[in-house]
Amino acid sequence: MKHTFLFALALVLLNANAAPSRKLPRGEVQFRAYCIGCHSIGCNRGGPRLQDVFNRKAGTVPGFRFYTESLRNSGIVWSDESLDAFLRDPGKLVPGTGMAAIGRIDSARDRQDIIAFLRRQDKSIDLCF
Repeated sequence: MKHTFLFALALVLLNANAAPSRKLPRGEVQFRAYCIGCHSIGCNRGGPRLQDVFNRKAGTVPGFRFYTESLRNSGIVWSDESLDAFLRDPGKLVPGTGMAAIGRIDSARDRQDIIAFLRRQDKSIDLCF
């Protein structure tokens, strides 16, 4: 009985963050696939919040303590172009960044869709704890 309850609870929790039945915009789908494991729009998680990312100097989100020195000292100001280059190959743009191992997105369309989604600043999918 206890195992049945735990299994049912696990199913409920896994589905609690499932995509809604509406058709999601491509940018949101790609953000969920590539980014939401570490990032949200409105709060810091394993990665910094992405609210107001455009025109912000890399490595400067208040309250986020896990930047690598290489990113803090990169001099990058986030724009469509710099985000595209970073998402394409973080380690090439900023050697030593923590995103180098997990952040590479080869598809130009996926990168552009994510950037368009970030411009919307949609906090409805935030997973803030």
